[in-house]
Amino acid sequence: MHTLLAAAEKASALSKISGFYDKGGIIMYVLTFCSILTLAVVIFKALDLGKKRVIPEGLKKDVDAAANLGDDEAFSRVAQQSNDGNSVLARLTQVVVQRRELSGPKIRDAVQAKAHEEIVKLQGGIGVLDVVIVVAPMLGLLGTASGITTVFDGMSSLGDIKMSIMAAGVAEALSTTIAGLAVAVPAVIGHSYFNRKIETYASQLEVVVGNLVSTVSDEKDVA
Repeated sequence: MHTLLAAAEKASALSKISGFYDKGGIIMYVLTFCSILTLAVVIFKALDLGKKRVIPEGLKKDVDAAANLGDDEAFSRVAQQSNDGNSVLARLTQVVVQRRELSGPKIRDAVQAKAHEEIVKLQGGIGVLDVVIVVAPMLGLLGTASGITTVFDGMSSLGDIKMSIMAAGVAEALSTTIAGLAVAVPAVIGHSYFNRKIETYASQLEVVVGNLVSTVSDEKDVA
C-alpha cells in the first residue's frame, strides 16, 4: 500500500514539474541550463578555493617560521615546497626564493605581479555567476511578458471572458519569473561567498608573503 502511495506521489510530482515546463515554454529549458551551469561553477569553485590549494597550513607555518624567527631550516623547507607549485602560496614563495639575491623593491614588484596573476586565476569562473545573476531574472521577465501577451491576445479573440480564466493565464505566465529568481538567488549567494573568500585569502597572502619578503630584504641589506 505504501509503495503504491509513494509511486502515486512521485507520479504527481513529475506531472507538476512537467506542467511547470509546459507553462514556461522554451524559457524554462534555458533557465534549467542556467541552474545547471550555476551548480557546476559552485562545485568547481568550492574545490578550487579549498584551503590546501591556496594556503596549505604546513607551508604557512614554515613561511611564518622563516620570516618571523629567521629559521634557516624552515626557509629550506619553504624553498623545497615552493618548487612543487601546487598552491598559490607555494607559487608566490617560489618567486621570493628565486629572486632572493635581488634587492627588496625588485622582489616586491615580482611578488605583486605574480599575486595579481594568481588572484585573477582564483576569480576564474565567477564571471559565469555574474552572467547568470543578470540573465536569469531577465529571461524570467521575458517569459512572463510573452505569456501575458498570449493571454491578452487570446482574450481579444474570445471576446467576453471570466476573470478566473484570465487570472489562471497570468499565473501561468508568472511561472518563468519565479523560475528566473529561483536560479538567480543561489548565483548571488555563491558570487558573494566566493568573492569574500578570495578577498580573505588575498589579505592573508599579503601578510604571510610580505613578512617573508621583508625578512629576505633585511638579510640582503645586512649582507
